[in-house]
Amino acid sequence: MENIADIVHIGELIAVSKVFHLNPFQMVTSIEKGLVEVFETKEAFLAKYGSKEIYEELEDWCELNNGKVFTKPK
Repeated sequence: MENIADIVHIGELIAVSKVFHLNPFQMVTSIEKGLVEVFETKEAFLAKYGSKEIYEELEDWCELNNGKVFTKPK
């Protein structure tokens, strides 16, 4: 199992948890279980999902100002 602290800063975790309506513990658990994906760059996100107006396959997604993208697939 990856160390979530190596992927996500606590500030990022708190910010995104508010968007996904989860608490930070639920966010960590969701990332560990693969229920939330973390992309280091928008390019990595676009490589997987493409550039679209609406992402039908995602329940929600969030792009941070540092370029990281968090997704919650359906």
